[in-house]
Amino acid sequence: MSTPSTLAAALASLLDTAPSWLPQVDHWEIAEDTDTWILSGQLAGDPREAKAFWLLAPMMERSGITHSDDGRLVKVPFTWDGVAGQVWYLRPVERWVVPERCATCPTLLADVGNQFVRLGGHGAPVICVPCRDRMHERWIVTACPVPEAGDHNWWYSLPHKGWQCTECRMVRMDPSDSKTMVRPAVTA
Repeated sequence: MSTPSTLAAALASLLDTAPSWLPQVDHWEIAEDTDTWILSGQLAGDPREAKAFWLLAPMMERSGITHSDDGRLVKVPFTWDGVAGQVWYLRPVERWVVPERCATCPTLLADVGNQFVRLGGHGAPVICVPCRDRMHERWIVTACPVPEAGDHNWWYSLPHKGWQCTECRMVRMDPSDSKTMVRPAVTA
C-alpha cells in the first residue's frame, strides 16, 4: 500500500528521469482516490480532445491498464517505482450565456423555460423555437425548389414529428427510407 511519503519518493524519481512515454504535465498531486493514495498529474496546456488523446496514447499503450473516461474526465493509469499514478485530462466545457430575449422578437428566453436555438457558433444570435419555425417556413417557400428529377428535399420539421419534403410536404421519420412514411403528400 502506498503512502504519501512513498509517492513523494516516486514523484522525485519520475521527475528526475522522466520517461519518453510520459506527456508533459502541468502539475502533480499526491492525493487519495477511492481510499488509495495515488500520484496524479494534469495533462499540460489546454489541448483539444483529439490532441489530448494523441498525447496520452503512448501511456495507454504502455500501461496495459484500461483508461477511464466518464465523458468529462479521462484518467490514464500507470505504475512507477511500484506506486500507482495517473495522468488526467479534463475536457473543457463550452458555456454560453442565454440572452434575456429572442434576437428577432420580444419572447423572454433566460430563466423562464422557453425553448430556443443558437443560429451558429459562439456569439451567434439566439432565437426562440417559434421564430426558428417561421424562418424554416419562409426558407421552404422562397429559397429551396426541389429538382424536377423527382428527388425530395427533406428538412427536419419538429422533434418527434419527422422530416418533411419542402415541395410535396410528405413526412418521413427517416428521410432515406420510404417505409417510414407517416403522412402522405398533401394535395392542393
